[in-house]
Amino acid sequence: MRIRRSAGINLRHLILLLAVFSAAVMLAGGMAGAYQVQRHQLMASTLEANEAFATKLARTTSDLLLRAQNNLAYAAGLMVRAGMTPAVQQAEVDRLRHLELGFNAVTVVDMQGVVRAVSPESLGLKGRRLDSALWRGLVDERVSTISAPFVTVLGNLAIVISQPLFDQAGRPLGRLSATMYLRADGGLRRLASEQYFRDGTYVYVVDSSGRLLYHPETDRIGTVVLNNSVIEAVRKGRSGQMRLVNSRGVDMLAGYAHVAAADWGVVVQRPVHAALKGLNDLMLRVLRLAVWPALALLTLLWLLSGWISRPLGELSRIVRDGYQDGDLQRIAAVNCWYLEARRLRGGLLEGYGQVRTRMGELHSAAHTDPLTGLGNRRGLEVALKALEELRRPFAVVALDIDFFKRVNDRHGHDMGDRVIAGLADLMRAQARQDDALFRLGGEEFLVVLPETGLDGAARIAERLRAGMEREWMPEGEGVTLSAGVAVWDGGDAEQTLKAADRALYRAKQGGRNRVEAAGP
Repeated sequence: MRIRRSAGINLRHLILLLAVFSAAVMLAGGMAGAYQVQRHQLMASTLEANEAFATKLARTTSDLLLRAQNNLAYAAGLMVRAGMTPAVQQAEVDRLRHLELGFNAVTVVDMQGVVRAVSPESLGLKGRRLDSALWRGLVDERVSTISAPFVTVLGNLAIVISQPLFDQAGRPLGRLSATMYLRADGGLRRLASEQYFRDGTYVYVVDSSGRLLYHPETDRIGTVVLNNSVIEAVRKGRSGQMRLVNSRGVDMLAGYAHVAAADWGVVVQRPVHAALKGLNDLMLRVLRLAVWPALALLTLLWLLSGWISRPLGELSRIVRDGYQDGDLQRIAAVNCWYLEARRLRGGLLEGYGQVRTRMGELHSAAHTDPLTGLGNRRGLEVALKALEELRRPFAVVALDIDFFKRVNDRHGHDMGDRVIAGLADLMRAQARQDDALFRLGGEEFLVVLPETGLDGAARIAERLRAGMEREWMPEGEGVTLSAGVAVWDGGDAEQTLKAADRALYRAKQGGRNRVEAAGP
C-alpha cells in the first residue's frame, strides 16, 4: 500500500525560509535603525550648519551696515570740517558710492530738503527739493538710521542709510544718505549670493515686517511672507534652528539669526529631501554590497539545511511508502546523526508491528457498525462491488423495525439498542456462510444473499420477520419487522437496492410486519 504524497513545504525549505526570514528581519531592523540614526544625525547637522551659516551672514550683514554707517559718519565729518563746500560734498558722495559697500546712490540734502550733492549725477536730482515722506521722517533724526524698505520714484525697492550733518555749534545742516537697491547688484545681494551652497540650500533676508529684502528668486523680493514660523521667530529677535514646511509646502531644515543692526533676520534653509539624498544613496550602496555575501550565505544555508533534513526526509519517505517489506532494514540503515532523528528512528522501529496491527483493526472498524458488529454502508459498497465484478447473482433483503421510535419513546434508548442488537443476533443465527449482513443506520438493516433467487430471499425474509415477532416482547409489547426483497438483474447494483427499498415501502404501506417482493 502506498500513501498519497502530499504537497507542501519540507523541513529543508522550512529551515532555509526561517534562516532567510531571520536574516532579513535582522538586516531590515539594522538597516532601519542605522537609517533612522543617520537620518537624525544628518538633519541635526544640517540644522546646525544652517544656523551657523545664518549666524555668520547675520554678523557679516551687521558688519556691512556698521561699516556703511561709519563711512557715512566719516564723510559727514570731512564735509563739516571743510565748511560744506560743494566740491568736498561732491567728492565725498562720489567716493562713498564707489566703495565696496553696495551703495547705488549717495546724496547730501540740506534742511530745506534741497539736494546739494548726488552720485551718480545722472540721476538729475541735484538742486531739486525733496518732498517725500521718507525725507520728512528723517529731518528731525539726530542719529544715524537705517530705513525700512521702500519703493523709489524709479520703482526700485531700496533702503536708506542716513547720517545727520551738524556744524561746530551742533546746529543741523542736513543729512548725508546712501541708498541701497535690494533687487539690483548691491551690497546685500552680493553678500548673500557669494555664499557657496549645494543641493538646494539657499538664503533669504527679511525685515521686521516679514518683507523679503533678499531672495534667490528676485521676483519675490519685496513680498511679505505670512504664516511662516521661522520668519515669526526672527521678527521677534530670535536666533536658532527649526524644521518647518515653508509657504510653498516644502519640508525645510532652517537655521536663522537676527541682524541687530537693522532689526532684520537671515534665514538659511535646505529641503529635507535634499539633505537626506546622500543617505538614501548610501543605503542603496550598502544593499548592493550586501548582495554577494547574502548569496554566499544562502548557498551555505541550503547545504546545511539539506544535511540537517536528510535523516528525517529518508524516514518520512519510508512512512510515505506505507511500511512495505524490508522497512525494518530501511529504517535501521538511516544515518540519524542527531538526537531527535535517532529518537524518531527508534520510535518507528518499536511501533512497526503495532502500526501493522492497528492498521488492520482500523480497516475492519471502518467497515463495521460498532453497536451490532454488522457491516456498515462502506462495507456494503465493497461487497456489492465485489459481486458485480465477479458477475455473481445475488438478492437483497431490506429490513426495517416497525414503530422503532415508539420503542425508544416508551422504553428508552437502552431498550432500543437492545432491540437493534437482538435483530443483529437473529440475522447472524439464520445467515448462511456466504451471506453478508449490514446495518445501514438507525433501525435499517440489509442482507445480501449470493446465489439466491427472489423466492428464496422472500423465505429468508419471512423467517427473520417471524423470528423477530416471536422473540422480542419488551414488557409485553411485541416488536415486528417489515421487509422488501429484490434480485440483482445484472445491471447497476444501486438500482437493486432501490427496488428493495420500494418493496419495503409497500410493506410499510400495507400494514407493516410483512414481506414484499419487488417486481421482475
